[in-house]
Amino acid sequence: MNSIDTLLMSLRNLWRRKLRTVLTILGVMIGCASIVVMLSLGLGMKAATNRQLEEMGSIDIITIVPYPMYNQENNQQKEANPLNDKAVNEIRKIENVKAVMPMLEVEQGSVQLVSKKYSNWAMIYGVDPEQLEFFEFAPEWGRLLTAEDSNAIMFGKETANGWYNPTARNNRWSPDQESPIDLKKDKIEFQLGRYFVDNQPKFAKSFKVNPICVLESDNYEISGNAYVTLEFAEQINKEAKRLSDKNKAEGGYDGGFNRNRKSKYSSILVRANDMKDVKGILEVLEKEGYNARSNLQFIEPMIKASETQQKILGGIGAVAFLVAAIGIANTMVMSIYERVKEIGIMKVIGASIKDIRRIFLSEAALIGFFGGIVGVGLSLIVSNIINSYAAKGGSIESMGMMGPMMGPGGEEVKISLIPIWLILVAIAFSTIVGLISGYYPASKATKLSALEAIRTQ
Repeated sequence: MNSIDTLLMSLRNLWRRKLRTVLTILGVMIGCASIVVMLSLGLGMKAATNRQLEEMGSIDIITIVPYPMYNQENNQQKEANPLNDKAVNEIRKIENVKAVMPMLEVEQGSVQLVSKKYSNWAMIYGVDPEQLEFFEFAPEWGRLLTAEDSNAIMFGKETANGWYNPTARNNRWSPDQESPIDLKKDKIEFQLGRYFVDNQPKFAKSFKVNPICVLESDNYEISGNAYVTLEFAEQINKEAKRLSDKNKAEGGYDGGFNRNRKSKYSSILVRANDMKDVKGILEVLEKEGYNARSNLQFIEPMIKASETQQKILGGIGAVAFLVAAIGIANTMVMSIYERVKEIGIMKVIGASIKDIRRIFLSEAALIGFFGGIVGVGLSLIVSNIINSYAAKGGSIESMGMMGPMMGPGGEEVKISLIPIWLILVAIAFSTIVGLISGYYPASKATKLSALEAIRTQ
C-alpha cells in the first residue's frame, strides 16, 4: 500500500466517524490555540522589553558621574573620585575597557540656543571627537565632530526638532510638528550671560555656531542632547561664568552657575569589549571609588522577569496540549475496539503490520494536523482581539500580565505577536503530537490476532 492510498483510506475512516473526529479536532484546536496565544503574549512582552532596552541605550556602556555614592548597608554617602584627566587615564588601563570618553556639560542656567524667534534649551555636552565612533555616534546627515572643529555642534534627533517660540501663547512643541528651523540653512547662535529685565530673560552675549550633523540614534541618551568639542564646551563655560560673576557683582542674577565643581568633567563614558565584561569593570570602578552605573543593572531583572513570564505562559499552553493529546489517544483506542473485525480482514487479505500501523498513525497525524490549522486560525483571531482591546485603551495589566502598550513617541505596540515561524511550528508540533498520541493505539492494532478479530461480532 503506497502513501497516497494510506492517506485516502485514513481520510475516509475519519469521515465515517465525523462527530468523534470533529470533537477530537476541537480538543487539539483548543490546546494548539492556547499554547500559541500564550507564547504570542510572551513574544509581545519580549518585544516590548527589547524596545525599552533600545531606548535605554547599549548595555556594554558604563557611565561614571562625580556624585556621592550611597551605601545601602550603612545608609551613608561617600564622596566619589573626581573626574579629571588622571581618572580618564586610570580607567583606560582597566582590563577589558575598549574606549573611554570624558564629557563636559555646558551650564544650562546661563546658556541657550537661539535661531530667529525660536529657542532651544538643549542639554549640550563637550565630547572627545576621537572617541565618538566607539559610542554609537553616527550622522543621519552631515559629519561627526573632529578635533579641528572650533564652533561646530551636533544635534540629536529630538534636540534638532526641539525649537519653540517663547513668546507664543502655546509654545509647546509636538513631535508631529515640522521643525521651524532648518539646521542646514538657518543661523544658529549661543546666547550667554542670562539676566532679567522686567521679569523677561535677556542675554549679555551671543555668537554663531555651525550645525554639522543630526545624529541618527534613537537612544534617548544621545537623541535628547547636542554635542560640541571639549575645548568649545570649556570656552563656553568660562565665558558664561565670567558673565554670571559680573552680573552677580552688579546685584543681578548669577545664572545658576555651578561654582563648586570639583571635577573637570561632568561624566565619563566607558565602553566594555563585551557585555559579559561590564560587571567586572563595574566592580573595579566601584572598588577604586568611582560612582559608576550601567543599564545592565536595570536590564537583568527585566530580562529575567520576561523569561519567567514566557515560561509560565508556555506551561499553561502545554497543559492544554497534553489534554488534547490524551483526547487523540482515547479516540484512536476507541476506534480500534470498533474496528477489530476490519483489522482482521485487512490482515487476512494480505495487509502487512506496517500498513496497518501506518493507517492508524496517519489518522492520528491528520487529527493533529487539522487541529493545528484550526487552532492557529483561532489563535490569530484571539491575538487580534487582544491587540484591538489594548489599542482602544485596555491594558495588559488588567489581564494579569506585565508589559507596556505604547512604544517611543506614542507608537502603538502589539502585546500579542504571532510570527510566521510560530504558525509553522504550531502546525508541525500538533501533527507530531498526533503521531505520538496514535503510536500506542497503532501498535495495539497490529498485535490483534486475525482469526480472533474476524470472529468478533
